[in-house]
Amino acid sequence: MTTPIVCDGDQLMFEPMFGPRQVVLSAPASITGTGVAMIGKRRICVTGDETRAQWTAQYFMPGYAPGTGTVRILMLDSSQSAPYIKGRAPVILKGMQFTAQFTPTVPAVLSSPPGTPDSTAPSTGRGVFMPRQWFGCA
Repeated sequence: MTTPIVCDGDQLMFEPMFGPRQVVLSAPASITGTGVAMIGKRRICVTGDETRAQWTAQYFMPGYAPGTGTVRILMLDSSQSAPYIKGRAPVILKGMQFTAQFTPTVPAVLSSPPGTPDSTAPSTGRGVFMPRQWFGCA
Protein backbone atom coordinates (compact mmCIF):
# COMPACT_ATOMS: atom_id res chain seq x y z
CA MET A 1 0.00 0.00 0.00
CA THR A 2 1.31 3.45 -0.88
CA THR A 3 1.14 6.51 1.33
CA PRO A 4 1.37 10.22 0.38
CA ILE A 5 4.68 12.09 0.45
CA VAL A 6 4.74 14.98 2.95
CA CYS A 7 5.44 18.37 1.33
CA ASP A 8 6.36 21.88 2.42
CA GLY A 9 3.50 23.51 4.32
CA ASP A 10 1.68 20.29 5.19
CA GLN A 11 0.07 20.41 8.60
CA LEU A 12 0.57 18.16 11.61
CA MET A 13 -1.95 17.09 14.23
CA PHE A 14 -0.94 16.08 17.74
CA GLU A 15 -2.91 14.00 20.22
CA PRO A 16 -3.74 16.30 23.16
CA MET A 17 -2.23 14.19 25.95
CA PHE A 18 1.53 14.16 26.52
CA GLY A 19 1.66 11.98 29.61
CA PRO A 20 -0.42 13.76 32.30
CA ARG A 21 -0.26 17.07 30.41
CA GLN A 22 -2.99 18.26 28.05
CA VAL A 23 -1.16 20.24 25.36
CA VAL A 24 -2.76 22.84 23.07
CA LEU A 25 -0.67 24.38 20.28
CA SER A 26 -0.62 28.18 20.07
CA ALA A 27 -1.00 28.05 16.26
CA PRO A 28 -1.47 25.36 13.61
CA ALA A 29 1.66 23.24 13.12
CA SER A 30 3.20 22.85 9.68
CA ILE A 31 6.47 21.44 8.35
CA THR A 32 9.02 23.04 6.00
CA GLY A 33 10.28 20.84 3.16
CA THR A 34 13.89 21.04 1.95
CA GLY A 35 13.94 18.22 -0.62
CA VAL A 36 15.17 18.77 -4.18
CA ALA A 37 12.02 17.45 -5.89
CA MET A 38 8.69 19.25 -5.90
CA ILE A 39 5.08 18.13 -6.01
CA GLY A 40 2.62 20.82 -7.07
CA LYS A 41 5.24 23.59 -6.68
CA ARG A 42 6.00 22.54 -3.10
CA ARG A 43 9.28 20.97 -2.00
CA ILE A 44 9.03 17.46 -0.65
CA CYS A 45 10.03 16.83 2.96
CA VAL A 46 13.07 14.65 3.60
CA THR A 47 14.28 13.08 6.83
CA GLY A 48 15.88 15.77 8.94
CA ASP A 49 13.17 18.33 8.13
CA GLU A 50 11.15 17.02 11.10
CA THR A 51 14.02 17.82 13.50
CA ARG A 52 14.13 21.49 12.49
CA ALA A 53 10.57 22.29 13.57
CA GLN A 54 9.14 23.10 16.98
CA TRP A 55 5.90 24.72 18.04
CA THR A 56 4.87 26.71 21.11
CA ALA A 57 2.00 25.42 23.22
CA GLN A 58 0.10 25.96 26.42
CA TYR A 59 -0.52 23.01 28.72
CA PHE A 60 -2.96 22.11 31.43
CA MET A 61 -2.95 19.70 34.37
CA PRO A 62 -5.71 19.18 36.96
CA GLY A 63 -5.08 21.36 40.01
CA TYR A 64 -2.46 23.51 38.23
CA ALA A 65 -2.52 26.95 36.66
CA PRO A 66 -1.57 26.59 32.94
CA GLY A 67 2.03 26.55 31.76
CA THR A 68 3.76 26.89 28.39
CA GLY A 69 6.33 24.91 26.46
CA THR A 70 7.42 23.58 23.09
CA VAL A 71 6.41 20.56 21.04
CA ARG A 72 8.75 18.85 18.60
CA ILE A 73 8.92 15.61 16.66
CA LEU A 74 11.12 13.19 18.56
CA MET A 75 11.11 10.24 16.16
CA LEU A 76 9.42 9.17 12.93
CA ASP A 77 7.72 5.78 12.72
CA SER A 78 9.35 3.26 10.36
CA SER A 79 6.30 3.65 8.07
CA GLN A 80 7.09 7.35 7.59
CA SER A 81 10.15 7.24 5.35
CA ALA A 82 11.13 5.78 1.99
CA PRO A 83 14.35 5.83 -0.06
CA TYR A 84 14.65 8.85 -2.34
CA ILE A 85 16.40 8.43 -5.69
CA LYS A 86 17.18 12.10 -6.53
CA GLY A 87 18.48 13.18 -3.16
CA ARG A 88 20.51 11.69 -0.36
CA ALA A 89 17.93 11.70 2.42
CA PRO A 90 14.81 9.49 2.47
CA VAL A 91 11.46 11.20 1.85
CA ILE A 92 8.96 11.66 4.68
CA LEU A 93 5.64 9.89 4.19
CA LYS A 94 2.28 10.29 5.93
CA GLY A 95 2.62 6.75 7.32
CA MET A 96 1.34 5.97 10.81
CA GLN A 97 2.02 8.12 13.92
CA PHE A 98 5.31 9.76 14.90
CA THR A 99 6.52 10.23 18.48
CA ALA A 100 6.46 13.83 19.72
CA GLN A 101 7.92 15.49 22.80
CA PHE A 102 6.58 18.35 24.91
CA THR A 103 9.05 20.28 27.07
CA PRO A 104 7.75 22.89 29.55
CA THR A 105 9.48 26.27 29.36
CA VAL A 106 7.24 28.00 31.93
CA PRO A 107 5.99 25.24 34.25
CA ALA A 108 2.39 25.02 35.36
CA VAL A 109 2.01 26.00 39.02
CA LEU A 110 0.08 23.96 41.58
CA SER A 111 -2.92 25.87 42.92
CA SER A 112 -2.70 24.48 46.47
CA PRO A 113 -0.21 24.88 48.05
CA PRO A 114 0.43 27.88 45.81
CA GLY A 115 3.73 28.29 44.03
CA THR A 116 4.71 24.62 43.60
CA PRO A 117 5.80 24.26 39.93
CA ASP A 118 5.32 21.23 37.69
CA SER A 119 8.44 19.32 36.70
CA THR A 120 10.26 20.59 33.62
CA ALA A 121 10.95 17.01 32.49
CA PRO A 122 9.76 16.36 28.91
CA SER A 123 6.77 14.11 28.22
CA THR A 124 5.97 12.19 25.05
CA GLY A 125 2.90 12.07 22.83
CA ARG A 126 1.90 11.12 19.30
CA GLY A 127 1.07 12.96 16.10
CA VAL A 128 0.34 12.55 12.41
CA PHE A 129 1.12 14.36 9.17
CA MET A 130 -1.86 15.76 7.24
CA PRO A 131 -0.74 15.91 3.58
CA ARG A 132 -2.64 18.25 1.26
CA GLN A 133 -1.77 16.19 -1.82
CA TRP A 134 -2.43 12.54 -2.64
CA PHE A 135 -0.81 12.47 -6.10
CA GLY A 136 2.79 11.83 -5.03
CA CYS A 137 2.99 8.58 -3.08
CA ALA A 138 5.67 6.05 -2.19
